[in-house]
Amino acid sequence: MIKIELISEWMKIFPYSCCLDEIYFRERNSVGTLIYELTLSTHQFEYIINPFYENFRELNPESLIYKYHSKDFENGEWAEEQEEECQSVEEFYNQLLEKRQIICEFTEVTKAYNELLKICESAMQNKNKLFVFSEYL
Repeated sequence: MIKIELISEWMKIFPYSCCLDEIYFRERNSVGTLIYELTLSTHQFEYIINPFYENFRELNPESLIYKYHSKDFENGEWAEEQEEECQSVEEFYNQLLEKRQIICEFTEVTKAYNELLKICESAMQNKNKLFVFSEYL
């Protein structure tokens, strides 16, 4: 199993960050075995997907980015206490690629962004599923 944790790197850059909630991206095979896990702080993930915020309602309502942004407007419990499947890893991957230039302007999230792309690529290549789970402290 591959396990990547990037919260500690974020804390080195921003030592006074508080309320660092965690978000896990988990690749699972057809029998549910954990293959790959990426752990980011929600701050890292939000920097990556913030370029979509203004127009997120124009995205597919089943997309991971739409669901993440809309959680604040609905019940706020999406992907809390249980894994949620990313319905289209390819769509999520392509959305991330679409905003590469904007996302990578903030160099502190470039590594997190690249690792997020890698887990998507792995899930697509191996025909596995990608799940998201957030842990709010």
